[in-house]
Amino acid sequence: MQYLFGLTLSEMEISPILLAIIISFSILFIVAFGLSSKNMDSDGIMNWMMKKPEDWIGNKKS
Repeated sequence: MQYLFGLTLSEMEISPILLAIIISFSILFIVAFGLSSKNMDSDGIMNWMMKKPEDWIGNKKS
């Protein structure tokens, strides 16, 4: 026999304002992740490295 366990939002003491904040930050994270991953392709990084070779982290001489 399988028992399902669940809590309501009020039992977890999550208010409607907190729920709205959680949802909005979740959406913001997904959008930001999508935008940043689109810009972090290997071709874009290689083009940046060819344009500014003095800015490479491994290229700095201490």
